Amino acid sequence: MKVTLLESSVGSGKNQQILASYIINDVISIDGGCVGFATPLEVQKRIEHVFLSHSHLDHIASVPIFIDNIYVHGPKCPTVYANAPTITALKTDIFNDRIWPDMIRLSAEESPFLKLEELKSETAITVGDITVLPIDIDHVVPTVGFIVSDGTSSVAFVSDTSPTTRIWELINQQPNLKAVFLECSFPNNMEWLAEKAKHLCPRLFAAELGKLKPGAPVIAIHIKPAFEPQILTELAALKLPQLQIGQPGTVYEFK
Repeated sequence: MKVTLLESSVGSGKNQQILASYIINDVISIDGGCVGFATPLEVQKRIEHVFLSHSHLDHIASVPIFIDNIYVHGPKCPTVYANAPTITALKTDIFNDRIWPDMIRLSAEESPFLKLEELKSETAITVGDITVLPIDIDHVVPTVGFIVSDGTSSVAFVSDTSPTTRIWELINQQPNLKAVFLECSFPNNMEWLAEKAKHLCPRLFAAELGKLKPGAPVIAIHIKPAFEPQILTELAALKLPQLQIGQPGTVYEFK
């Protein structure tokens, strides 16, 4: 399985992950924060399926632009998968003719721009040789993490969350777990804000990893740029041998 952690900024700070998008085997995007900015355009044209974890802007910001970029007249279009509250947000807050043309309505009337498919927690979706299992996690809006499997490898994307349980139970059941992408948004001295915003800080990050069976590397993501130096120092102080820091632009190969 090939997982590309997309860059979401340009210039000297391009290694900071401001928006969230991961491309799997060239054809699946996990979240759509920056997939609509990927270049060359052929990268976007190959994507057929977009799985959204939740409705926050850093996870959906470029979805309308992506849909517009790859549209061609005809029956073929990408499918966007999301839980019911996220689909409602797309319909009412994004594709509403004020923020962006209502491509959902237009898809029903003309050549489709996109298809929407509702995700149910713990009900797997299979596309080609990839199975995507959404699992409810605990954020300020209804949010899912994903376990993605190809029969040989499994990779977990835990997305935005506060301390949670069920997803770790299911991750631990994966016989071929190769990596876990886990957020760490705030430094320890802002744990109060992490708790209110339902995110993790390094101390909470370490406690979540205590729920994971040993073995697979854990890749820290969603490190807020304003606090990056402090968060990286605090993560390093944990001395976790399986810990890696996510590097936007990196292609991870899992076999």
